Amino acid sequence: MDKPVRTRESGFFVAGYEVRTSLALEQNPQTAKIPALWEKIERGELELLIPKRLAKGKPFGVYYNYAPEGSFSVLLGYQVMGQDDVPPGLSGLNVPGGWYLMFTAQGASPARVAQTWQHIRTYFAQSGAPQRAYTFDYEVYENSQRVSIFVAVR
Repeated sequence: MDKPVRTRESGFFVAGYEVRTSLALEQNPQTAKIPALWEKIERGELELLIPKRLAKGKPFGVYYNYAPEGSFSVLLGYQVMGQDDVPPGLSGLNVPGGWYLMFTAQGASPARVAQTWQHIRTYFAQSGAPQRAYTFDYEVYENSQRVSIFVAVR
C-alpha cells in the first residue's frame, strides 16, 4: 500500500443519508447500517433527489461525531454548495477544512475500502505516527477503481 500523502484540504458541504453506527456494528452483516445506504446510492435514488451536485457527481462518505465508546456518524451523499441545496428528508453537513493524510484504495469494492481502513488503523497505531484528530474523515469515490480516503490529523 502506498504511503499516505499529507494535504491541507478546503472545507465543503455534503447532503445525503445519515446513520449512527460503530465499527463493531459494521463488522457484522446482520447489524451493519452503511451497506443499506450504499444500496440507495447504487440505485440512483440520491442522484435524483440532489440535482445540484458538485465535484463532478462523485459520492462522498463522511465519518464524524466520534464518541469514546466507538460509535460515530456517517453521512453518505454528494457535495453541494450549502444548506439551501439539501432537499427535505436528507441531512446536510459542513465539513471544515484542515490537515489530512490521504490514503488511496485501488478498487472501489466494499472489501477493498474496508481493507484500506484496516491498513489506516494499523498505520495510526504505529509508534511515531501522526495523531488522528477524530473530527471529520471522508472518502471520495473518484471512479470505479479508486477511492481517496482523507483522515484528519492534528
